[in-house]
Amino acid sequence: MMARRMLMIWVIGTVIMIGLSACVQASNVATSETTAPSIEATSLPHVLATPYAQEPAAGICAGFDGDVVTITLNVDVPDPRCAKVRPDQTLKVVNNTASPLTMSIGPFKSALLAANSYSVDVPFGDYLLPGVHQLEVLPCCGAELWLVEK
Repeated sequence: MMARRMLMIWVIGTVIMIGLSACVQASNVATSETTAPSIEATSLPHVLATPYAQEPAAGICAGFDGDVVTITLNVDVPDPRCAKVRPDQTLKVVNNTASPLTMSIGPFKSALLAANSYSVDVPFGDYLLPGVHQLEVLPCCGAELWLVEK
C-alpha cells in the first residue's frame, strides 16, 4: 500500500514537473542534481520565511566553513541534526535512504528519489529570516537550520 502511494506521489510530481518545465526559464534560482521530479521556486520570494525559534532545540549545531551546507537524510536521523548556517551559504540535501522522500525549506520543495540529491543554489539569507528553520522531510526526520547573521 505504501509503495503504491509513493508511486502515485512520484507520478503526480512528474506530471507537475512536465507542466512547469514549459514555464521555467534558463535562469532558474534552484537546480536539481537528479532526475527526481521536483517543484522549485523560480523567483525570489517577496517575503522571507519566518523562523519557528531563535535558538535550536538540539544542544549542538554543526558549523560549515564552505559555501555549501550538506544535510544527509538517513533512515533514522539526518546528519547533522542541526546546522548553523550563514546568509551567504547554500543548501544541498542528500537522500541516503532506499525510499523516495519529499523535502521542503522556505519556498523550495522537492521529491528526492533514493540515493539522489537536491541543491538550492540560492543563499539562505535570500529566502530565510535569521533564526531556526526546519528542513521538513516526509515521511520523517528533517534537520534544523539555524541561520545566524554574519
